[in-house]
Amino acid sequence: MEIREPKQRIQPEYIRVMRLKELIWSIVSIAIMITLFVLYNVYNWYTWVPIVLWIIAAIDFCYMIWSIGVAPVLLQRYWRYEIGAEFVQLQRGRLIRMNQLIPMAKVQYVSLEQGPFLRRFGLYNVEIGTMGSQHRIPGLIEEEAIDVRERILKLAQIKEVES
Repeated sequence: MEIREPKQRIQPEYIRVMRLKELIWSIVSIAIMITLFVLYNVYNWYTWVPIVLWIIAAIDFCYMIWSIGVAPVLLQRYWRYEIGAEFVQLQRGRLIRMNQLIPMAKVQYVSLEQGPFLRRFGLYNVEIGTMGSQHRIPGLIEEEAIDVRERILKLAQIKEVES
């Protein structure tokens, strides 16, 4: 049996979702750093404290550039998935490539997830659960997410439970 490269990609709008999430975390991080600098000035801490704070701020700034500017684009560009008759194949990464094959026989459930940021852009995450782990296909539009869920349910022979 030949396993081919997966061809399906996550949506480009997912870049905006990732950037929005990271922007909020960055604002929180900046607020914490400002608070620490103010506390340093108010309580006159040790002289080495501002040096450590500036180093942490520089590292944090570099991480913000990476997480807001670069990482979302790379995630969207190199994340692939494929739903086959026997496997769900997930592939991500360029420098360190992760390629996962999830046998349909091991799939126990498939669910759709949509938090507030994903809802804002009309996207869903598809979560695939097996006995020992969970796998996620992020950033799919509603029709594609429902189609992926239905295909996996059918191929894994899972009955959908009405609630």
